[in-house]
Amino acid sequence: MSAHASSATWRKVAATEGPEYDTHPELALAAVLQLLSRFPARRSPALAQAIAGHFRVIGSDRRLSACVRDCAARLVAEWEAYAVLGDAGDGGHDPRALH
Repeated sequence: MSAHASSATWRKVAATEGPEYDTHPELALAAVLQLLSRFPARRSPALAQAIAGHFRVIGSDRRLSACVRDCAARLVAEWEAYAVLGDAGDGGHDPRALH
């Protein structure tokens, strides 16, 4: 398997199952917090998609509280939209601006 293929496979697994998320569901929450802290600096569609994927994992994990699951599930579509908007280009918008 090529390095690119193994990297792509790892990203797919990390976004859907995650490292040890099956035994430590709180790791998905810790990971998404880390990803969220990186987004303002990078504003990458791939990062937004990774955040959406982590929210999807968190939202479907019955071991986490209903409040956390519901919040995460509501955020999936918002972060998927950020990924699509990022792919469409910034239309001359300064990427350093917060709004």
